[in-house]
Amino acid sequence: MKWRRSWKLVLCFIMVCLAPFGCGEKGNEEKAARKADALPHSEVFQHFKRQNPERDVIKWAGADLNNDGREDCIVLYRTSKDKNMMRVVLDLESGYFDTNEVPAPHSDQVIQLRDIDKKPPMEFIVQGAKGVKMGFAVFRIEENRLVDLFGEGMEDCC
Repeated sequence: MKWRRSWKLVLCFIMVCLAPFGCGEKGNEEKAARKADALPHSEVFQHFKRQNPERDVIKWAGADLNNDGREDCIVLYRTSKDKNMMRVVLDLESGYFDTNEVPAPHSDQVIQLRDIDKKPPMEFIVQGAKGVKMGFAVFRIEENRLVDLFGEGMEDCC
């Protein structure tokens, strides 16, 4: 009797904890599409969409990443079935500027904005997975380039 009750509690715990993550890649793609359409008023994001209409946006986040008072945009997007890339679109005084591309995680992508060193510019963390391999990296914009400051396991999940 106690075993059955414990088993039910464990099952409920697993369902509650995993429910926000969806079921499989299709669910993640649908969530990404909703996320991409959720903030159509971001001009910097719309610039990326106009310049890259063939790219399926997986996830994006807006923040002032180069400390100039303007919102920039981190964009993770699919380039093929097995490859994702990331770049930042900067809103500079002279116009929009796309940084260099870097590999992005294959699934379960998360973008976290963090001022790690407590001085500008702001850093951000990208984490994700590919199968059972997980990884993360800390990035920052330096001289209009996307720079990987530190990471672990990204080569296995991108």
